[in-house]
Amino acid sequence: MQLRNIFMVFMNKQPTFNHHIKIMNASFNLPGSSYEEVQKIIKGYSHSQDNASLDSLAKLIGLHSTIISSNNKFLSDIGIISGGMKKSATELGKRLGRALDHHHNEDISKYFAEAVQTNETVSGLISTVRIKGGMSEKEFSEHILYVSGQKNNSRNKTGARCVVDVLIASMLLEEKDNKLTVATPLNLSVNNRSQSESELGLLSNDIRQEAKTDPSNIMSNVGMNVPQIAINIQLHLPETDNGEVYEKLFKALREQLISPKN
Repeated sequence: MQLRNIFMVFMNKQPTFNHHIKIMNASFNLPGSSYEEVQKIIKGYSHSQDNASLDSLAKLIGLHSTIISSNNKFLSDIGIISGGMKKSATELGKRLGRALDHHHNEDISKYFAEAVQTNETVSGLISTVRIKGGMSEKEFSEHILYVSGQKNNSRNKTGARCVVDVLIASMLLEEKDNKLTVATPLNLSVNNRSQSESELGLLSNDIRQEAKTDPSNIMSNVGMNVPQIAINIQLHLPETDNGEVYEKLFKALREQLISPKN
């Protein structure tokens, strides 16, 4: 009986033990610089030849080679650069570098989000903010430093803050009233929605015009008392995750084809 109790205690403790092992294995590399310097390094790699040396990159962007080197592991982890001793910008890194060069905020967010989501550990940080219902920047930075498994020193604190800035730049997180929260899909697609709705208006007008002016699309069945009309329509739908856009599309189709006003 005593042996059975010992066994049950051991079994009850196992999930906690395994959970801690999972956390420890989830360590990752932090940037060695601020967000501003990381942007310079990304742009530098995007302008450099493949397999660029640290010295040539240092001359190009005006940062010491040791500063660049201290960020390479993190940039490799999120798919911005790749290679051995000499690194090259990936296709994603080149697109992000170009967006940073042109201050194109929409593409900067898009490509940073894509980069973050290539790394399960870094993207998993967002779940922590969601579970807690929001966190302060200080609290989240401390959490990032802790789960990274890196030493608690000033350079790594800067790196943890850089990760926060990358997640904000990706629009996966948003900062409001000194609190970080997970960005909603509506915030991420608000610009695309207005564009899609504009395209929708043009699309419904085109459909109506085609139905009026193209006789090749209308076929009458002579054997029936009431003519049968068939209209062939090819739709080019705007790409969007917003269901409201498609709802408006179907409404426009009904109004224009079934009961047009004119």
